[in-house]
Amino acid sequence: MTTKTNIIKSGLLASIFMFGLNTQAHEIINFEKGAKKEKEYKTDLFELAATCDPASSSVDLDINNVRTKILNGGDMWWDLSSAKYEIPKVIEANGVKKHSLFAGALWIGGTENDELRMAAMTYRQTGSDFWPGPLDVNTFNTEKSRCDRYDKHWKINRSDLEEFEETNYNVAAPNILSWPAGANNPLNDGSETPSMAPYYEVAGGTPGFYEPSIGEYPVLNDQKPADKNGVSDQPDQMIWWVFNDKGNIHSETSSDPMGLELQTTAFAYATNDELNNMTFYRTKVIYRGAASIENTYFGQWVDADLGNFSDDYVGCDVTRGLGICYN
Repeated sequence: MTTKTNIIKSGLLASIFMFGLNTQAHEIINFEKGAKKEKEYKTDLFELAATCDPASSSVDLDINNVRTKILNGGDMWWDLSSAKYEIPKVIEANGVKKHSLFAGALWIGGTENDELRMAAMTYRQTGSDFWPGPLDVNTFNTEKSRCDRYDKHWKINRSDLEEFEETNYNVAAPNILSWPAGANNPLNDGSETPSMAPYYEVAGGTPGFYEPSIGEYPVLNDQKPADKNGVSDQPDQMIWWVFNDKGNIHSETSSDPMGLELQTTAFAYATNDELNNMTFYRTKVIYRGAASIENTYFGQWVDADLGNFSDDYVGCDVTRGLGICYN
């Protein structure tokens, strides 16, 4: 990560579930929701940090056989206290819910002038390293008002896009209209990149401006032809959000901030095959720091509690890039 280059990483989680599991989330010792443990910080961290509040938005990815909680503070699959990766998804009010994951997050680290820089999340016991919203493209920083504006998710179902198309773009779900894309994004104060939530741009429209009124709509990836089969090419559900690592002090890792902006989409397909048991995650990582970050590593931290955590084992298949949790 030696230049301000966009890095695209795609993630896949395939969940294998077993019936008859005793659903019990792993106990977090001395856990108190929202509690922060005192740490020592460098004085200059307080001078450089913004004063953003912890991310508070959450939404369910729930279109297929999985129902899971997505947060916007760099973590997912839990509600800050309980496991929320439910598979198979229970429809009945009194059904027994089974969870295969407790929590997860993206970890990123590297060195700047031989000093460690890191951004990571675990259980928020000691605080956070990520906050809502993008970074200022000029100063590479953020501020509380921007974090507050972007403390939300945008959730789109393919059925919303199909209705939008069938009504000749006259009926649009609220999240289609408010999709934070283009230079006319109402949340953008002029200091943020217009290249955020991806959308299909119609020929003949104003380049760089998101215009649902002429048939532009959210897509999973604006780098691929989105008009081959219209909205039918899109996932059955997708959720978009953006977060950064400069909204406040890194109270999780105690590291200096890196200058990361992470634009993320969680998505899923409702099918009659294995895809119906999977959820997918795509993150565009943009480095907006002033100095080069060397020796950079990305990792997916996963607390995989497959029902009762006390009989779990984990393994990996290196050649496939596959992590495994089993009882």
